[in-house]
Amino acid sequence: MTRNTPSLEHIRIEFACEEGALRRTLGVIEARGFSVRSMQMGSDGDRAVMTLALAPMDASRRIDTLLRQLDRVYAVENAIHLSNDTRVAEVVHVAHG
Repeated sequence: MTRNTPSLEHIRIEFACEEGALRRTLGVIEARGFSVRSMQMGSDGDRAVMTLALAPMDASRRIDTLLRQLDRVYAVENAIHLSNDTRVAEVVHVAHG
């Protein structure tokens, strides 16, 4: 059985550790039609960095549009596209029935 899976997009987001910053950031990603397949995050208490593997929910979703929206989120300092980056791999979950 072969599944037609959309290609993953890899992005890096740097943001200030402020109340609600992570929730706002992930909310924009979901609202703009991307699902998080994998996430790595680190923080020093003042700043945080996330690297995400995202899958578009349909072919009309554009990563450049998402990045522009993320740059407007309060506390986000930088959002960049990591072209052909394999540092964040999708975690495959297999359910056994």
